[in-house]
Amino acid sequence: MIILLRSTDGNPDSRFEKYVTFLANCKVDYFTICWDRFGIKTSTNNTLYYKCKSAYGLHFKNLINLLGFNWFLIKKLIKYRSKYKVIHAADFDTIIPAILMKFIFRKKVIYDIYDWYIDSRRINNSILKWIIKKIEYINITYSDIVIICEEGRKEQIIYTPKKLWILPNIPYFNLPTIDNKINKRLLISYIGILGSGRGLLNLLKLAKEHPEIDFVSAGFGELENEFKAAAKLSNFNYYGRVSYSTALQIMSSSDIIYAMYERVNPNHLLAAPNKYYEGLALGKPIITTIGTLVGNKVEKFSTGYCIDEDYDSLNNLVINITSEDIAEKSKNSKELWYNTYKDYINRFFHKEYLKFIINCHE
Repeated sequence: MIILLRSTDGNPDSRFEKYVTFLANCKVDYFTICWDRFGIKTSTNNTLYYKCKSAYGLHFKNLINLLGFNWFLIKKLIKYRSKYKVIHAADFDTIIPAILMKFIFRKKVIYDIYDWYIDSRRINNSILKWIIKKIEYINITYSDIVIICEEGRKEQIIYTPKKLWILPNIPYFNLPTIDNKINKRLLISYIGILGSGRGLLNLLKLAKEHPEIDFVSAGFGELENEFKAAAKLSNFNYYGRVSYSTALQIMSSSDIIYAMYERVNPNHLLAAPNKYYEGLALGKPIITTIGTLVGNKVEKFSTGYCIDEDYDSLNNLVINITSEDIAEKSKNSKELWYNTYKDYINRFFHKEYLKFIINCHE
């Protein structure tokens, strides 16, 4: 059996759900341990929840709760040690208990780095950064496999792992029936974490100042109240937390997907968002930040629009955009998807992931 660890409740979480869906489809025994921060989930035969209420986006204000979650993981991993061979740990929040199990019980460890911890948490204290880097050295050096989401993130992780896999944030689920028509009124979608650093306040301002443009959104995070307030506008719909399949359906109904990142965050310079690949799969152009990893890809293949982070750049884009240009970029997106990425996930899971799990159980 393989145990997967995640410091969220795992749904919606398109990357985490990829693994679970694949394992279930292949009838591989798996178990997940997740953190239910809202206290509303019910544990199942395949999933155990740590129930401690805690908001997202608190960073080090959440340290005590995070330590509690890690202690919970250690106890459960010890308790079930005879039932599993492999631990798949997502991010720094769960990797330390996994490494302890490797040292004590010789378990195999997959370290899946969604985001490099120091950069994603904007840690500026030099002593604290040094400590975390030393811990990350142990995490990466002793993990059997390290997974990152983009080739361009190799330099970010600093250390050289035993084995490195690249798994881009490409959709794995069955895509919804794709709506190819362009709406009579421009419809922009944003689905994801409602956090700072993603240009979302500019998006809300755009909605207020352009009643002739429609907006649709879903997600959760620190800006939930702002999005709920914007939903009072006649041109702004907010659906809260939705399943991944619903998220894809919402994006499919829009003309453009919003995916901005602020370059002040080093992690955002190397952002590898689901929305980039979802846009390709759905044939929808994205709006993203110039000078980022994803922005460079969008410019190279002309699959969307790259702008600066300020409101004026966003405003100038939408007032000058044409349905013909949207259609052209939509066509480019579809071609890139079918020629490059459509079968990537299946190849990775069968040739790398499943093979590793089987070998560990022989």
